[in-house]
Amino acid sequence: MLDHKYKVFYHLAQTPNTTKVAEELLLSQPAISKNIKELEKELGITLFNRIKGRMQLTEAGQYLYSEIEILVRKEREINFRIDKMKHTFTGTLHIGASTTLSQYVLPETLVRFKNASPQMAISLMSGNTAQIEQEIVTGNLHVAFIEGTPTQPDLHYISFLRDEIVLVTGAETKIPEHISPEQFTQLPFVLREQGSGTYHVIRNQLAQAGIAINTLNCQLVLGSTEGIKHYLLHSNCFALLSIYSIREEVAAGKLKIIDIDELNINRMFYIIHRQGEPDPYAKQFIEFSLRQKF
Repeated sequence: MLDHKYKVFYHLAQTPNTTKVAEELLLSQPAISKNIKELEKELGITLFNRIKGRMQLTEAGQYLYSEIEILVRKEREINFRIDKMKHTFTGTLHIGASTTLSQYVLPETLVRFKNASPQMAISLMSGNTAQIEQEIVTGNLHVAFIEGTPTQPDLHYISFLRDEIVLVTGAETKIPEHISPEQFTQLPFVLREQGSGTYHVIRNQLAQAGIAINTLNCQLVLGSTEGIKHYLLHSNCFALLSIYSIREEVAAGKLKIIDIDELNINRMFYIIHRQGEPDPYAKQFIEFSLRQKF
């Protein structure tokens, strides 16, 4: 198996920040630096240039990283196959998810998966779709779940779950249960930020209905669905949110859904990994997730 110094180098090459790598590997920053210096001395070559406090791979470092990446994948495959023979999975899995999925869909799946594989070490990173896709591309995550539309040629997209985006407001807001598209465009809105997968789906599907998103009466932009929901509870504003994100508030009578005549906004949630065969532990989690009922 890979020497510890090579593993430290691999993580630092992925994320050239000693503080973050130290936190991830549960080591001190001096220990990270010591491992890199010892590896450079052992190989007799500089792996990182240190320019104005920033670390950048040298040509030798880029070569070593590309080769070690292959070895890391092979080591994980070996460990997975041995785990499978023992019927006990003890690997690590770094999962990413865009905000809606990380908060309202995946937690239940993670509980079931952990019950089935209690010794698996799992971490879940949350962010908007653009951030999560980039983390997959750079290899910081093994698998991720996103909203939005497939755009990255370096990623493989698997259809996961169909979602509906609905018009929502506070339960006390005075408005008919059904409105026309013309009435819809006059409402005061709270929107997600432009990097959000929800924002892109809304923009694209409204455009297909002849409505430009920049013509909406946007009162506020918020970076989270939870923030939007709380704002709706204390205002007369409206938002377009995933049906999965508002189930509890609608059931409790805090928020209500307003139907828009001849306007439906649907989307697909996707599972993503880098092109090629997925990480073996990630593949196991993908297959498990696709079997779940929501």
